[in-house]
Amino acid sequence: MLLPTDYLSPALLRCSHYDGYAADRNAPYSVRTVYDYEVEYYLRCDGGIRVDGKFLPFEAGEMNLRKPGQVVQGVPPYECYILCVDLVGNGRRGASYSFGTREEAQERYENPLLDSLPDRLKIPRRELVTGLFESILRNQDAVGDLAFFQLKSSLFYLFSEIFEAAAAHSVSGSTAAVRRAVRRLREDFAGPVKIEELARESGLSRAFFHRRFLEETGLTPGQFLTRLRMEKAKDLLGFTAIPVGEAGALCGYPDPVYFARMFRQYTGLTPSAYRRQAAGSPR
Repeated sequence: MLLPTDYLSPALLRCSHYDGYAADRNAPYSVRTVYDYEVEYYLRCDGGIRVDGKFLPFEAGEMNLRKPGQVVQGVPPYECYILCVDLVGNGRRGASYSFGTREEAQERYENPLLDSLPDRLKIPRRELVTGLFESILRNQDAVGDLAFFQLKSSLFYLFSEIFEAAAAHSVSGSTAAVRRAVRRLREDFAGPVKIEELARESGLSRAFFHRRFLEETGLTPGQFLTRLRMEKAKDLLGFTAIPVGEAGALCGYPDPVYFARMFRQYTGLTPSAYRRQAAGSPR
């Protein structure tokens, strides 16, 4: 569901503070798909985040803004605040929210304003933003009207700072074209997507479009499309009981033989073997 900006009403799902230095964590985390809008604000960082295959290093005072459908992997060490929000105001989900996991009952939504923001954003008023995160963290489990209004006002104030910082962030025409193409691929990945059409819609030459897409995502448009389809296929095979051929068709591969070959190239396993492995793994 496309969520108009008029209905933007962020409700807190989870806010936490993570210190990878104290945890002495150096190995990358597991690759995962993002299901809610997430904000990660770095207090210090010697690592970064892989977003849709592209590694983004971060510095203190920068944010990683993650959108539903992105495939991410944390690369520590870093210390940060992590914020997950439900944009339609369904704060009741927070009571049983599990970070980074698929939630079957979640209503699908997208927000064009948030989707247009860069994955990496530098925040100028660091003390203010740090204070807002601390206020959200402090009030997320508190009870009473005062705590509720302080939490809600801090969330709106934080997003106001994010949008203000994004407005000052210069975005080139080619960057905007790539973002539109990425959004189109996420929306239509299961259909007969033609990369040539994306290049034509971007207003850029085909060669320049491919070069900028690769520079900004770390993948060619074709590789990006394959990643989207394969990650969706992994979800369907791991979390549902639909037949393998039907899973392939839902991901843009109506030919089951071709789907099986592509899936094996991507994961190293046949679809059936992946499903058996997923069934034996803890979730």
